[in-house]
Amino acid sequence: MARILPFLQFVAVATLASCLSVADKRATGGYVQNPSGTASFTQYTGCNQPACGIPASGFTAAVSQLAFGSGPGLGPGDACGRCFAITANKDPYSPSFGGPFKTIVVKVTDLCPAQGNEEWCGQSQGNPTNQHGAAMHFDICEDTGGAAAFFPSGHNALTGTYTEVSCSQWSGSDGGQLWNGACIAGEKAANWPSVGCGNKGTAP
Repeated sequence: MARILPFLQFVAVATLASCLSVADKRATGGYVQNPSGTASFTQYTGCNQPACGIPASGFTAAVSQLAFGSGPGLGPGDACGRCFAITANKDPYSPSFGGPFKTIVVKVTDLCPAQGNEEWCGQSQGNPTNQHGAAMHFDICEDTGGAAAFFPSGHNALTGTYTEVSCSQWSGSDGGQLWNGACIAGEKAANWPSVGCGNKGTAP
C-alpha cells in the first residue's frame, strides 16, 4: 500500500498538469473564443492565400483577430478549421430592413486583423465587442460563393449571431497545404474551449 500511494499521487499530478497545459495553450495571449455569441458580417475577395495555410472550396470566412487566436504573420490560430452556423438578423446601416435573412455554415480559414479593420475586427482585450456590438466578426469569402448565399441583394454588411457546429454540417473540401505549419485542426476538434491548432502571440 505504501508503494501504491506515491504512484497514485504521481498519476494525479501528471493528469492535472496535462489538463492545465491544454487549458493554458487555448487561453494563451488573452484571446476570447466562445462557441456562440453576437456577430457581424461583411464580405471580401482574394481568399486563396488564407492565414490558416489551407484554402477550401466551400463557404469560408476570415474572423476577427481576438477570436482567430493569432496575429498577422504568426501563423494559424485556434479558430482555424472550425465551423460555424452564422445567422443575420439586422442591417446596421438600414435598420428598417426586415430581411429575408439567412443561415449558412462557414469554415474559418483566414484572419481579419484588428489593425486597419477597426470598425468590424477591432475587438480587443479591453473592448471585446466591435463598433456594432459584435463579439466576433466574420468576413465571408466571395470567391467560394458564401457571400452570395448569405447577403440579401444590396445589403453587404449585417449583424446577428454565430454558433460553433460540427464540420460535418459544412459543405466543401479542403485544398492543399500552402506552407509548412499550415493548420485547420479545428475541423476535427470538439467545440471551444477544446484545443485545435492552438493560439499564438498576444491578443489585441
